[in-house]
Amino acid sequence: MGSLLEKFAGKIDLIYIDPPFATGADFKVNNEIGERGLEVEKEHTALEEKAYRDTWGKGFESYLAMLHERFIALRDLLSETGTLYVHVDPTVSPSVRLMLDEVFGSGNFLNEIAWCYKERERILDFYNPKHDVLLFYAKKRDAGRTFNWKEAVEEYSVVTRAKFKYKDEKGDYQIRGRNVQGSPVRAADGLTPEDETKYPGLTYRDYLHERAGVSPRDWWEISIINKAADERLYYPTQKPEELVKRIVGVSSNPGQLVADFFCGSGTTLATAEKLGRRWIGCDLSRWAIHVTRKRLLGIEGCKPFEVLNLGKYERKYWQGITFGESKRDGEQLAIFQYIAFILKLYGAEPLAGMQHLHGKKGKAVVHIGAVDAPVTIDEINGCIEECLAVKQTELHVLGWEWEMGLANLMVEEAKHRGVKLLLLNIPREVMEQQAVDKGDIRFFEVAHLEVDIKQDKGCKVTVGLKDFAFLYADLIPEEVRSKIKKWSDYIDYWAVDWNFQNDTFMNGWVAYRTRKERKLPLTSDPYVYEKPGKYTIMVKVVDIFGNDTSQVFETNIGH
Repeated sequence: MGSLLEKFAGKIDLIYIDPPFATGADFKVNNEIGERGLEVEKEHTALEEKAYRDTWGKGFESYLAMLHERFIALRDLLSETGTLYVHVDPTVSPSVRLMLDEVFGSGNFLNEIAWCYKERERILDFYNPKHDVLLFYAKKRDAGRTFNWKEAVEEYSVVTRAKFKYKDEKGDYQIRGRNVQGSPVRAADGLTPEDETKYPGLTYRDYLHERAGVSPRDWWEISIINKAADERLYYPTQKPEELVKRIVGVSSNPGQLVADFFCGSGTTLATAEKLGRRWIGCDLSRWAIHVTRKRLLGIEGCKPFEVLNLGKYERKYWQGITFGESKRDGEQLAIFQYIAFILKLYGAEPLAGMQHLHGKKGKAVVHIGAVDAPVTIDEINGCIEECLAVKQTELHVLGWEWEMGLANLMVEEAKHRGVKLLLLNIPREVMEQQAVDKGDIRFFEVAHLEVDIKQDKGCKVTVGLKDFAFLYADLIPEEVRSKIKKWSDYIDYWAVDWNFQNDTFMNGWVAYRTRKERKLPLTSDPYVYEKPGKYTIMVKVVDIFGNDTSQVFETNIGH
């Protein structure tokens, strides 16, 4: 969220967040593999593990600390007329409300909304908990905030509708008394045509079609997602679109900006897109972003959007937890100890006196990426510059996360500059002392992708996938792995940018698996360029765990 403040402070009209509830909850997800839909459980990534420990490491206290920091950022991101909905479990709502009162001011509290739903009841020694809580706040209560109450009205009950028992050319109506002082019928309802004749001017016809319905209340009866529903993605904590549609419809207008900073399966973003709102979604999990991306692409007429990696996670270093608190002078020491620790596991020796290069292994120099941020293009460029300065021709970069989409691009760039670049993932096992003690640590290369580009007559081009090296097969149980026969089964999504401009990846053609359609085409539809020339084609592949691999190709079209 901090990454957004510079550009979006004071510009977001509606924020809805659904942070994780339960202390110690484990939000692993089941992924499907290949055409047969074999299931495998996805483990947390290293940054997800760190976030999980930061959130729950000290129990409820650390959960509240995490929320407090985010509430301050949410307040700064909201526009003066903006509103916030915080979706929480009833067991934590009292503490969260006190914190929101502190950050936003108790005078800006609007409602505590109970979302009621039905599930199978159990026999307990207390009442079955069948509701969540939505805490509704304004940035400034009297600043002219949006509240489209008609978007949340509900139909009248059968009993109420039965009161409108008369009918004329305008429709169904009931006869009511005007609230006139001294009138014998005052504001009574349920009057008869005889009363209408007897008291002309003191009664009126109340038409059903002129009423909007039952005005919004602070408890909502909305069903959870049915197991057979099309919107169901089998993603933990997924909320129904009907619930979020009410929030977005009431508290924003078309064209306004809506945000969800725990976007999960993308319900808020998908709903905002369908309702004509602009949106921003954030999540720590790459798999959540991937699920959201596929969900958005499945919306007919979905406007173009970008998937960006916004960088740091809360400036709380993993090395600070492992090697000591990162405070003032101790921060640099903790970073130094972390780098030395990873170098030792990789079998490299520390290298002093360099800004970017941390170690040496054989003929290669080594750079260690930070725990709380992805390795970036600028970071790798700095390493390459330093390699050239000291006449080193082989560079190994170890990272937890990578700037989305450009890993293979940097390998080619380094090659052109005379440096052999090897990109290796730091495995999550380095955080497990038992694995470290056993020496069971392996560093895998970033996935390999082989592509075939074919030109037909003129400027027509097709792209085909020929091979994909999935480097996380060891994370899949043997009984599942033994049933996987094709390399393509590990691919969940792939796309082509036909004219990559070294900035944002544009989905010129895209294919992905869904719950209903498991087959994945391995050859793109033909694309026809308007004129001959030199073009850069980028191919992006996302595997079953949400990791993306990209490769660029300089191609002469029409020659």
